[in-house]
Amino acid sequence: MNRHLRALMVLFVAGSGLHSCRENSAGNPARYLYVWAGDEDGKQSDFMAVYDVNPSSTNFGQVISTTPVGMSNSMPHHLEYQLPAAGEFLFGNAHHHETVLLFDTRDSTHPTVARTLPAVPPLRYPHDFIRLPSGNLLVGYLRSDGPSPLAGDSTMPGGHGGIAEFTPTGELVRWRSAADSTSTSTVPIRPYAFALLPALDRFVVTSALMMEDTSASVVQMWRMSDLTLLRTLNVPEALDSSGKSIKGSNGLPFEPRVLPDGSVFFNSYYCGFYRLTDVMNNPTINPVYGIDMPDQEKACGIPLLIGNYWIMAIGRLNSLVTLDISDPTHPREVQRLYADSVFRPHWLAYDEGGRRVIAGAENGGEGRMLMADFHPATGQLTWNEALRGKDGLRGLSFTSTQWPHGASGAAFGHAAVFRR
Repeated sequence: MNRHLRALMVLFVAGSGLHSCRENSAGNPARYLYVWAGDEDGKQSDFMAVYDVNPSSTNFGQVISTTPVGMSNSMPHHLEYQLPAAGEFLFGNAHHHETVLLFDTRDSTHPTVARTLPAVPPLRYPHDFIRLPSGNLLVGYLRSDGPSPLAGDSTMPGGHGGIAEFTPTGELVRWRSAADSTSTSTVPIRPYAFALLPALDRFVVTSALMMEDTSASVVQMWRMSDLTLLRTLNVPEALDSSGKSIKGSNGLPFEPRVLPDGSVFFNSYYCGFYRLTDVMNNPTINPVYGIDMPDQEKACGIPLLIGNYWIMAIGRLNSLVTLDISDPTHPREVQRLYADSVFRPHWLAYDEGGRRVIAGAENGGEGRMLMADFHPATGQLTWNEALRGKDGLRGLSFTSTQWPHGASGAAFGHAAVFRR
């Protein structure tokens, strides 16, 4: 069996595997946590920080090294959700500079920048990443050059975003616009996050804004092998427990994940939850759950799918909410794990070997990250109380004025990924 076919079969069986996490893999906790950090006042270089998160280490919770990347005020944003295979570069996004950096992590405690991706005119503002079975990566771009051709969008540059494919070492393979003349949307489509269905030669991409004025509430179906846009689907409003539509709940379709049955589950930023089925023949989006709150911008951010549990970071609830989606047509809330009134969870990454979750905050509140322990038998989470900053607060604190690379002042961290 050739390498490519083997990869396809493994991904199909695992429900893409790229965003799903195994639930019975404890015993080998990650040693390090990579935090893609920004200098808070924007005057010094942004940097990659390496923290010791080995629970048996005497240096647990301490920063081991920091590597400046040579750019400041770049707004370090996304990393890949899982560390790639040994020897592969880790992709990260510096939003304000519209730059994707490729980090060489072969030296586990001193990752360095190997290169940056070339620009892909007319596409602008790269955001999210996913790895294909071939090893190549898809990168979503939120905008394109020029003014928006659609009403209601004054962002400049504006207009539809697109998708580009790169080799693992950063060479551009091809790109496509997300514009769809058949779509009924009157606002731009902004490719935000991906889910792969390799055995079907398909992938799904959501549409959400980052710092734009408007964004279409749609999900797109693409053919993986040649980056062909096949269909654009409008996302309906979610339903409350009585079956009534929750107004605005379909805003900003956010993060999709593939379930073992081949359907795609995703949340919107406004806390609607959906299941996309019959991907090949008649793709259909059904609302299956909704979290109704007085604040419309509920801020359902990045999820984790661990076994049958969907762990949801909800910024405006200051909590992690666990849903049991063993029956994805009827999700059931298991727990709300509250942080404090100033921590707004947004980014989640999972340490399979240690059954630990790292939670990063939304833009503007990223002075620390929290860690939670996951209990697979129940889906429950508990905050890791052993991880505390020098200020005594729970979690990792980035308020330090002194870093291994120098006295650059306080920092912030949006995204993090575990390293064994």
